[in-house]
Amino acid sequence: MGKKRVSVESVRNSPEQVQIMVVAWDTQKVEGQDQEVALGEMKLTFPAGAAPADMLVGIREAGAKIEETAARAKDIRTELNRLLLEKVKK
Repeated sequence: MGKKRVSVESVRNSPEQVQIMVVAWDTQKVEGQDQEVALGEMKLTFPAGAAPADMLVGIREAGAKIEETAARAKDIRTELNRLLLEKVKK
């Protein structure tokens, strides 16, 4: 895979909590061009008043989980396509 990054795409703040949307990205070749592709997203919730620096560990962990889930999805897709090809050959 290409260059990976994690970003915070939205923040909602209320008196009780802070909700953020984390997106993990990967740079991949699409039709010969490098393009950034979203691997997935995850919503996190922190208590109101949490400092941004205190959210970094959770954000990084969310990025890693998104990447793991995307890799698992790729494995499932590969296996499903393999099984479909076997059925066609029979």
